[in-house]
Amino acid sequence: MGLQEMFESYDKRKRKSHFKNLLAVAMADGKMENIEFDFIMHLANKSYMSEEEVRRVIEHPDLIAFVPPKTHRERFDQIYDLVTVMLVDGDINQRELTLCKTFAMRLGFRTQIIDDMIKSVIASVIKGIAAEVAIKEFANMLQD
Repeated sequence: MGLQEMFESYDKRKRKSHFKNLLAVAMADGKMENIEFDFIMHLANKSYMSEEEVRRVIEHPDLIAFVPPKTHRERFDQIYDLVTVMLVDGDINQRELTLCKTFAMRLGFRTQIIDDMIKSVIASVIKGIAAEVAIKEFANMLQD
């Protein structure tokens, strides 16, 4: 972690960590498509991150530490974003899928639910279901 990052807020470090993960998924197949970069920039704008900040994450990913979110909702939102990045180019690459599962484990999801969760998110994204609805549907799946 660089000196600047030591003095950043938890939220800013968490956002950078998330964008590092998003970029890793986008690059897992060896290339970042324009549509993947555009979607990541859309998420960055929603998260109040500038293009310059995203480019710094791209140029120096080794300076960004993994910062897990504190709430279950934030963890699910991150998985939803990661899966959406995997799907946005129209191709589900096995390395991207494996990376999404790895990030789900790092985010603290139980190993037993990860495959079903990822499948549920994939179905939700393909159907255009918003993250708010998808999280409710997934929570209902866990209760069954």
